[in-house]
Amino acid sequence: MANPRQRRKTRSGSHKPVQHSKRAKKLQKKQPPIRGPQVLQEAWDARKTVRQNYEALGLVASLNPIASGGTERAQAKRADDKEAPARLEAPSSTSTRPAGTNGVPKGFGKIIRDAEGNVVDVQLAVDEEVDEAATEGEGVDEGVPDTRGNAQLAGWVEVGSDPKKAQGPPSTAGTRQLSEARAGPVPRHTSKGEHATLQRLIAKHGEDVEAMARDVKLNVDQRTAGELKRAIRKAGGSAALGRAG
Repeated sequence: MANPRQRRKTRSGSHKPVQHSKRAKKLQKKQPPIRGPQVLQEAWDARKTVRQNYEALGLVASLNPIASGGTERAQAKRADDKEAPARLEAPSSTSTRPAGTNGVPKGFGKIIRDAEGNVVDVQLAVDEEVDEAATEGEGVDEGVPDTRGNAQLAGWVEVGSDPKKAQGPPSTAGTRQLSEARAGPVPRHTSKGEHATLQRLIAKHGEDVEAMARDVKLNVDQRTAGELKRAIRKAGGSAALGRAG
């Protein structure tokens, strides 16, 4: 049976646990150290957000081409403001498709009637010359959707495009330093066990990787000749392994 005093305590508001604000809890925790290249650590501004720091360095904070965080709506508003005068000046039309040489939109036809309403002729859209169509189609890969007039689709298509052809953000000093730091070959390291195995193989067979591949006792992993050749190159070459042995 519960104690009446404990029941009054549970109903009372003065005995509830103290609720600390989220900001007070956040200030109690130390900011984690920035782990990354030295260029990013030196140029990082703690007063800015991650997106702002990346934009200042000329980098992309997210691979998602759809902007978020208050940027997409502003861009759409600016685009609408630019298109508004064009819509006011442009004449009203029932179709937005490009018109052919005779003024009929492509994919449509024009019925010509006489004074009594009888159909006299039907005009179809006359395509441009074949050479002009071929010129417009140059540089467009088959299977890639046409992104002209669709900015959102263009963002997704450019994600998987050739990085050499894609036009990214303008380069800055930070991006150039990062590119220079990552331009050289990545150093590879060989484990102690693999190093000892390669030493024994070279001591027995020299530089004959085919004989090493056929050696069942020393080549316990049954590596092929190509795999052994790449492993020896990664370890510094047969000369370095022979001297170490």
